[in-house]
Amino acid sequence: MWRRLCWMLSFVGVLALVLFKLGSSPTASGGTPLPAGTTDGPEVTLRQIHMIETREGSTLWEIRADRAEVHEREGYTVLSRVVRPVEVMLYSTQGQLTCTANRATLDLKTKDVRLEGGVVGRSDQGTELKTETLKWIAASRRLQTDQAVTVSRGGVLTRGRGMEAETGLERVRILQNITSQIKPAAGPGLPKPAGRNGAP
Repeated sequence: MWRRLCWMLSFVGVLALVLFKLGSSPTASGGTPLPAGTTDGPEVTLRQIHMIETREGSTLWEIRADRAEVHEREGYTVLSRVVRPVEVMLYSTQGQLTCTANRATLDLKTKDVRLEGGVVGRSDQGTELKTETLKWIAASRRLQTDQAVTVSRGGVLTRGRGMEAETGLERVRILQNITSQIKPAAGPGLPKPAGRNGAP
C-alpha cells in the first residue's frame, strides 16, 4: 500500500513538471513557438465588423470584415476573410484608395495597416494596384511593399518588385525589375505595342 502511494505521488510530481514545462513555452498550432510575450488566443473575437479610425478630426481608414480578433495586450487586431474579402478604405489629402485582401493587421498604437493575400487596390482616380502584401503607414499616409507589384493607369500596365507610393497612387515609385506595356486599344486587328523600363 505504502509503495503504491509513493508511486502515485511520484507520477503526480512528474506530471506537474511536464505541465510546467509546457506552460512555460507556449506554442501555436503545429508546434511552432509563439513570439515572447504573446498569448495563444485573442482577448476578443468579433464578427461582421465595420471600423472607422480618425485622427484630429480626419478619417485615417475605414474597414469592413467578416471576422476580427483583438490582441489588445500585444497591440494588434487581425481581420480576416470568411466569405467576403476584407475591405479597407485608406484616406489622405492625396486621394482615397479602396483595397480588398484576404487578411489585414492593424497596429493599435500606430494605426498602420498591413494587407495580405490577393491585395487589390483602386484609387478614386482609377489607378489599380495588385500585390500580395501592402503596408500603409498612418503617420505619412504612404504605401509600401517589397513584393511583386502591378500598377495599371490609363492604358499603361507596369510591373516590378517593391514599391513606394502616395495613398491616391498619383505618385508611384517601383523599385526593381520594372517593365511596362501599353494596353491594346479596343478594336479588331490592332497591334499590341509594348515598351520597357517605364513607370506610370
